[in-house]
Amino acid sequence: MRLRRTPNGKQRANRKGSGYSLGKHWPLTVHRDRREGFGPQGADAEAARRTDGVLGRLPEREWIVLEDIDPKHGLDHVLVGPGGVFAITSRKPGGPGVKVRDGVLWLRKDGDVRAGRPGVAINRYALDASRSLHREIRARTGRGPHIHPVVVLWCEFPQTLVESSQIAFIHGRDLLSWLASRPQRLDEPGRSEIAQAIRATHSTGHSRILHLRSRGQAA
Repeated sequence: MRLRRTPNGKQRANRKGSGYSLGKHWPLTVHRDRREGFGPQGADAEAARRTDGVLGRLPEREWIVLEDIDPKHGLDHVLVGPGGVFAITSRKPGGPGVKVRDGVLWLRKDGDVRAGRPGVAINRYALDASRSLHREIRARTGRGPHIHPVVVLWCEFPQTLVESSQIAFIHGRDLLSWLASRPQRLDEPGRSEIAQAIRATHSTGHSRILHLRSRGQAA
């Protein structure tokens, strides 16, 4: 991890891996190790970048965005905000589009709307990552907030939004409005405590280093 001081006196990470500050709660920025083979690849990497651009429009004083918490399960962002904790998995499946049936994502094959195959792995990875995150937060804070698994889709998805008791599927263009509609579950101290617990758990990982940012504090 390499930090350097900017002209305004704030510390920031080396530009090889973009870094951000969490303001008064996190005075230092943390460089994320972009090692080959970790994090989303190919079309899913593009999907994660598009999601990142959308999340950049979240209110800066209300949301904390954490990246690369669990790349093994394809998790590209964790959001901690008034509406709770959201585990974001961004996907851009190949083929003509997707649909959700009985809580499972189905991937269409070729141009036949009747043919498809279940994207069970996408569901499983998103749910496993959320359960793991829940356990980590509970172990450090003594409380286990509900983690909302969210699959953000950047492809043809006529249903736009499908929610079940376990997971939500949403087109990327509707992500911000959906987040804004969530009822408030966490106050500012609660958000800070949860973000700190996640940071403490992942900042020493040998394969990835937590990349934290608070909106409006971009490097």
